[in-house]
Amino acid sequence: MVKRKDLHRYSFALFLFVAIVFVLAACGAGGEDPGITTLIYAQLSEDGVDRSWLSKFNLAHKGEVQIEVRNYSQFSEGGKQGIDLLMTEIAAGKGPDIIELGTSGETSQLSYRQLAEKGYLEDLWPYIENDPDLGKDRVMEAPLKAAEINGGLYVAFDSFQLHTLVGAKAIVGDRTGWTVEELLEAFAAMPEGSVILDNFYDYSMKSHLLSSFLYGFSDLFIDWETGQCSFDGKEFCSFLELASCMPDEYAWKRSCTTKMELHDAYYKRMLDGLVLLNDSGFGRLYHMQEFDFLFGGVSCIGYPVGDGSTGSYIQPLGIKLAMSSTCPEKEAAWQYIRKTFLPRQEKESHLFEGIPINGTSYKRERAECLSLKHGFFGDGEVISFDEPMTLEACQQIEALYNTPRSSISIDKEILDIVTEVAGAYFAGDKSLDETVQLIQNRVTLYVNEQK
Repeated sequence: MVKRKDLHRYSFALFLFVAIVFVLAACGAGGEDPGITTLIYAQLSEDGVDRSWLSKFNLAHKGEVQIEVRNYSQFSEGGKQGIDLLMTEIAAGKGPDIIELGTSGETSQLSYRQLAEKGYLEDLWPYIENDPDLGKDRVMEAPLKAAEINGGLYVAFDSFQLHTLVGAKAIVGDRTGWTVEELLEAFAAMPEGSVILDNFYDYSMKSHLLSSFLYGFSDLFIDWETGQCSFDGKEFCSFLELASCMPDEYAWKRSCTTKMELHDAYYKRMLDGLVLLNDSGFGRLYHMQEFDFLFGGVSCIGYPVGDGSTGSYIQPLGIKLAMSSTCPEKEAAWQYIRKTFLPRQEKESHLFEGIPINGTSYKRERAECLSLKHGFFGDGEVISFDEPMTLEACQQIEALYNTPRSSISIDKEILDIVTEVAGAYFAGDKSLDETVQLIQNRVTLYVNEQK
């Protein structure tokens, strides 16, 4: 039996316990202090989160705003279930505040165009323009404009590369655009044993060439406003036929038993004039000097798009970030995202890949290319240049920055549809007409479903 005096003590202790639990629950709903705003970072790749910068941000904003990483890439194999959940949350207005749109070498499973056009993402141009350390005059505006959707910039990336096809100026001409017919005409003049494109790696050159083309030029065959597609037209048919001409096996590889032998033979074939084109990503300005040497005078002729435009496109590199339009603390989210556009640490510049988006970093690296000599490993030896890169060579590649095309605008679903259907054509299981008609029907259906 509990005595009255003990009962009072027991009741008070119980009241105090319940009160403490209630207060803790109220103050820590979701595990957070009500005075702290938690922003959710949607992780979609295995190593996309910059943990060092995340820790610095959270420490600097302690007691105010904290960023919490939520991994959507591990809900199921391939991340599909996680992507579906993420899109459901975004459509319901309850999505993450900072969204990772992929890293270098990846095609995002999210449709950047769809997210932007449906108003799910925040336009970053106003933040850049109003940032005291930035503004359009302190970033490389042209590559960022290539990533625009309807005049708005909805993605941040710290670097880029120019993706194009390069060849000997004496053979392909001094120009930046051509047709498939002109490409084949140039190839016909090559010596016996030549190839249109060489392949140092083990992937299928047919699929690789088609994918590389689609990354930059899918807009030629899709009108997103009307939903009309033209994959059954002459331009795409011609390119698909060109891709199918790529060999399944390269005879010169048979005598190579090591990776070093492959590497040496690959470069020697270019030096010997047996390769028409190189599928190149200019991730550094001085790469132009290397190809100028390999081809004995280089031309950035680009992909044969056939519409008279430059056959080159911008490929964003590094971690690509977007801000949700429903983010409750947009200025705080910007304080995290803005690091993408800030100057590189000079002593660490060599650790970065790609050409920097920040104007200060770009000018510094440009000056180094024009003043310092460098070399590269090719044909079994280190090839060192006697002089730095020339201003003319630098301007040659810079002239291509103003391309209006960017690889981030490709929709992964469309890429998968085209490459899957084309695979049957490459294998000889479908005719060209059957292939392009099936691509036309499936992509048209998908595009109109997104409207």
